[in-house]
Amino acid sequence: MPHLVLEYSDNVVDPPEMRPLLLELHRTLAGTGEFRIEDIKSRAIRHETFAVAEGDADRSFVTLDIQILEGRSDAAKEGFSAAALEVLQTAFARAIETSRCNVTVKVTDMHRSSYRKASQKAESKRRK
Repeated sequence: MPHLVLEYSDNVVDPPEMRPLLLELHRTLAGTGEFRIEDIKSRAIRHETFAVAEGDADRSFVTLDIQILEGRSDAAKEGFSAAALEVLQTAFARAIETSRCNVTVKVTDMHRSSYRKASQKAESKRRK
């Protein structure tokens, strides 16, 4: 935990390499002291079919959803989103400067009691 879902339109000007960007977001969130880097999972999804406003060709978007287990304060969530937005603004600087690109971040609370995880590590703990 957390899960990062980065979505972006396929008309984003000069998009960065996604894997290094995701790893930088991992380091940034781990740097807050709230998450262990080995627990962060991320994916990037490029959208070929989308519409922004009236559908003008120079309108694009980048949005990051930081999904975390519920229970953290609003101040902590604000810190996560601000730190992540700073990374995204740097990564997508050319798109922001040269086109009408909206870059957004939101933090989503995941329902703690319904979240389940299966992994080799979790399996090992149950056997002990």
